[in-house]
Parts: sequence; C-alpha cells; structure tokens
Amino acid sequence: MASSSKTSGAYFKTLHVPGNPVILANIWDVPSLNAVVSLNTPTSQPIRVLATASYAIAETLGKRDAELTREENLARSVELGPHAQRAGLPYTVDLQDGYGDKLEESVRAVVEGGAAGANVEDAIPAVNWTSLIPIDVQVERLKRVLAAAKEAGEPDFVLNARSDIFMMKEPNFKGDLLEEAIKRGKAYLAAGATTVFYWGAGLTVDKVKTLVKELDGKVSVMLSGWEGKLTPRQIGSELGVARVSVGPKLWLAGGKDAKKIKAAAAELFV
Repeated sequence: MASSSKTSGAYFKTLHVPGNPVILANIWDVPSLNAVVSLNTPTSQPIRVLATASYAIAETLGKRDAELTREENLARSVELGPHAQRAGLPYTVDLQDGYGDKLEESVRAVVEGGAAGANVEDAIPAVNWTSLIPIDVQVERLKRVLAAAKEAGEPDFVLNARSDIFMMKEPNFKGDLLEEAIKRGKAYLAAGATTVFYWGAGLTVDKVKTLVKELDGKVSVMLSGWEGKLTPRQIGSELGVARVSVGPKLWLAGGKDAKKIKAAAAELFV
C-alpha cells in the first residue's frame, strides 16, 4: 500500500528524537483505534503514531500473548492498516519474534497492509524468556526484515528491535545483563534498526540512562514499570529515550469500552 508523507517510514523516523520521544498509542481493533484517533482535531494532534500490541490483540480473542498465532496477529494488523492510513498517522505493528521462516512473508503482508514499521523481538520463546536468539543470527534476521520491507515498498521501514535481555535470569543467562544489552543494542542498530526496545524486571532508570548514552539515545521503552513515577514525556526528558510505548495500558484501562479507552488516552496524550 502506497504511503503518504505523513504515514511513511521516512516521516515516522523523524519523530524519534532522544529526549523528546515519539509516544505510541497502542490499539488492538477498529473501535480502540477510532477512540484514540478521536482525540485529534484540526487544531490539535496529540496522537501522532498508532501501534498494535500483540498482548491486547490476544486478549480480545480470549488468549494469552504466547497463544496468539501468526495468522491471527497478521489478520488484525492488516485490518487496521487502512484505518491508520485514513487517519493520516504512521502505523507500526508488533510482529512478535517474526515467525521463523515466515519472516519475510509476514513483513511484506504488514507493509502492503499499510505499516511503516514493526517490533521484532529476540527471545525464544518470548513468553518464558528461557533463551535469546544468538546476536549474529538476530542481526541477519533484522536485515531480512528491512530487505523484505523495502521489497514491499517501504524503504524507510522503522524497525524497533526488541531485546528481552532484562527478563533473563540464571541459569538461562550467565553474565552481565547490561553489558549484553549494550552489545545487542549496538549490533541491532548497525543492522539498520531505528531504535532498540528494552523492557523487563531487570531494567532500571540507571540502566536506561547508560543504554541511552551508549546507543546515542536510540532507545525505546514501555510506560509500564515507570507508571506512577514518570509520565511519558518525563521518561523522554529525564531518561533521554527516543520512543515510548504505552503498551497494554489502554487495553487494561478500557477493554471494550470506547469511552474508557478515550479517557485513558486523554490522560496520557492531551
């Protein structure tokens, strides 16, 4: 699907500014998308980017995130693409781990459906956080993502390379988590990722600040974990990250109630 300038990957990339991060509104179906987009008016546009969350999509189907199939995730992701295009907003999708040998096929599907970017993670399996894909293997996978996106018509695909390193625990991982996070982050950025997304129980404010310093600010985090401590904007200004996802917050606040979704979004974005 052809993208206008405001929905293109090239434009989406310009929104990633360390210290003044792009804040993603995570949606999961057409009603949630419409509720969030309704905050935008001709004179004010607090919602700048739309993003899916596989967790929320799975919940709408009565499943856990790990149970969500590739087919189910892609069906919803492709369905939402045209709606994001009509809203004139960049759209990025949660591709989980990229689905093995279906990686290129999956990327092409979401690009053709209107996506300008995606998350691709490095845990196997992600839900148990028992191991990570080796760095060299993941780097090649990320390069394949970008090549497939370019082939599908999005040469400036915004790849948010997620690392689950801070969910690792012994005996599954032996070593310094922060050192590994930096190593992976630099490798993922060198492979062409726009940002590296970190989250997890082992992630702290000090570690985020170190990652920001080591990765020139090209760091993405999720609101969960800082909630009640820092607002999305404060996360950017105080931690220096370039991107913040609200993750499952809108789903947890509103579920199927459009009014609650809009109210929760208004608290975050307006």
